[in-house]
Amino acid sequence: MSTPVYQLFIGKNSAAANQAWNALSKEEQKALSEKEAASRVAVKAKTILACDSAWADESNPWWGLLRFPDLAARIQHARTLREIGWLDRVEAFTLLGTADREPEEVTIPNPIYELWVIKTNPVAERAWAELSKEATAAMWAKHDAVYQETGGKIVISCNSYWCNEAYPWFGISAYPSIEAHQQVAQTLADIGWRRYIDCFTLLGIPMELRA
Repeated sequence: MSTPVYQLFIGKNSAAANQAWNALSKEEQKALSEKEAASRVAVKAKTILACDSAWADESNPWWGLLRFPDLAARIQHARTLREIGWLDRVEAFTLLGTADREPEEVTIPNPIYELWVIKTNPVAERAWAELSKEATAAMWAKHDAVYQETGGKIVISCNSYWCNEAYPWFGISAYPSIEAHQQVAQTLADIGWRRYIDCFTLLGIPMELRA
């Protein structure tokens, strides 16, 4: 695969992984982090976003998105992580996906980000398939309208079905405030979005914005 590959990562608050990490000295932690970063540089991976989500979900305290130039680069990075012992000390859920466009630039000051992962659900998928074309178009129109009204935007949407059939899509949205996100969520609930889309979500703020 020669197209860019996006890797979603969701950190898990694992007692075993935390203890393994804390067993390292500060110097060893720094050296391991530098090796991980050097591996990304070597394969020309780009960090699109890294978010702190502990304030929203303590079981998943951080998440983010990497862009690799191709699948071979991701495979090489994964091999390096295993070789340096990164996987023994950091526990995370990951997904690979491809997108039909590059991520949208986010110019919103102090944005709230939402990660969303679509789950395979035959009942929901059947209900969506049974909607008329007019009903489907109307739902999407309301979806797009509330994003525009609140100043929110979809940063990227990735197809991950080729990698994991249980989670066929994932993406990231950005909002100017938590109130904007709440308005979008309420609008989607009002139009019955949850009957047709089975989704796992996480909120986050960019790491550099942490207090």
